[in-house]
Amino acid sequence: MEISTFLSFSLLLFLSLLSPTQGFEPSPAPSFSSSLAPGSASSHPLAPDSGGTLAPGSDLSPQSPALSLPPSLAPAPMTAEKVREADVAPAPEMEGSESFKGAGPSSQEVEEAGKQMVRWCTVREEYEDCQLLVRGLDQSNGYTWKCIQKETAQECLESITRGEADLINLEAGVAYTAFINNSMKAIANEVYCDHARSYQAVAVVDRKACQGNKGISLMDFEGHKSCHGGYSTAAGWNYPINHIKESLDSQRMNDREIATGFFSKICAPSEFEGTGICSGCGNENGSCHLSSPYSGDHGAFRCLVEELGDIAFLKADTVLLYSMEGPHNQSWSSKSVRDFMYLCPDGGCREINDYPGSCSFGAVPANVIMASNSLPNKERLFILQTLTNAASVEALQTAKYGASPLISPSTQEIAAVKKLTRSYLGMSATISQSILQLYTPNNQAAPSSVNPVSDVASQSSSCGHNSLVIALFSVLTMLLLLVRTPM
Repeated sequence: MEISTFLSFSLLLFLSLLSPTQGFEPSPAPSFSSSLAPGSASSHPLAPDSGGTLAPGSDLSPQSPALSLPPSLAPAPMTAEKVREADVAPAPEMEGSESFKGAGPSSQEVEEAGKQMVRWCTVREEYEDCQLLVRGLDQSNGYTWKCIQKETAQECLESITRGEADLINLEAGVAYTAFINNSMKAIANEVYCDHARSYQAVAVVDRKACQGNKGISLMDFEGHKSCHGGYSTAAGWNYPINHIKESLDSQRMNDREIATGFFSKICAPSEFEGTGICSGCGNENGSCHLSSPYSGDHGAFRCLVEELGDIAFLKADTVLLYSMEGPHNQSWSSKSVRDFMYLCPDGGCREINDYPGSCSFGAVPANVIMASNSLPNKERLFILQTLTNAASVEALQTAKYGASPLISPSTQEIAAVKKLTRSYLGMSATISQSILQLYTPNNQAAPSSVNPVSDVASQSSSCGHNSLVIALFSVLTMLLLLVRTPM
């Protein structure tokens, strides 16, 4: 009897230990702090606060409270080498879940409020292109389209977080910020010539720099002036700075320190207030207005044309589009495409064309249309059906000829993103993560409350835990039966 009582008590004690704190409850969403020390080595201007935890989940972006950007740094949970394609960022509820407490209203609230409008958030001059675009889009199925104008991408992300807008088109670097900080997901992407869903990140220099110097490389531009498509953008910043970091083995400096230590002057405006580095194109204090004429890929090329910089980092087709002969030439387009060459990162130069091949920093995922993770499924399907049909292609062609087009000039069509957001961003997300890692104290990987693994791995781990519980429960039950059975 005493043995039976002891085993029963042991069983109850064992089961009482299996509380929700053993990994069955979702990890909390990261919190965000508005505090920022610009240029501080210990904080990255676009990263979530370190108070949050990273958890695997469904659509792989964090539940985000009202966000006041730029937030303080949360160190990256792992080094770039350990980031696998399937590794995930914090995740909210499943798509369309009405229990989602992050950005925007639930689908039920939307229907109750009678909302039947898709609101596309645009930045500055994009608004005019958006107006042209929506005129040619399907207004049926109970939805209409509306363009909302903001001064910066930061303001757009905040509007989407508050449920005041639905969509924004972003390049991959800023898309990663929206994914991590604003609980947003990729729903559609641009498609370029030959059905390409990526573009090349390149460096462009004056042809004179290449003449008589066949072995010239990026390292030869140390101490020179640089032009960037934007701070924290993939082609304009993350890819080239990551290359410099690897070449110099600068693991003890953050991205801003690497850039300012390598280049004498920098022109890298930002869509996030207080984060741009504009010693080469700003005011006396080295700051630049958010609507700087040198922002974006075309702005970086303008910086090079006007000789504010000696090298520009941008998309491969930018020079072809905005040079004197280009279809999108501007009032400042005073030089020919023949005046410039691609600078191969590891040495040599190549003629400007849309296919630099190995003379690039790598492929960047096509610009992506992002929406809140709480976007109702019915509305998401309407958006995809509208943007991907044949009639919308004509509207796209009409709406991409401004100085700052809403849709990239090379876009041929829009396609639905059929991958999870982190997977779609791929290597670009990995590089963005490695940039964040540079802000970790002593540049060591920060411990995470959970393993930053894929959905499948997370489910397998959970299943393994449950199997262990069942096995132990079975053993204890068998012992009880043996004790109670008369010999």
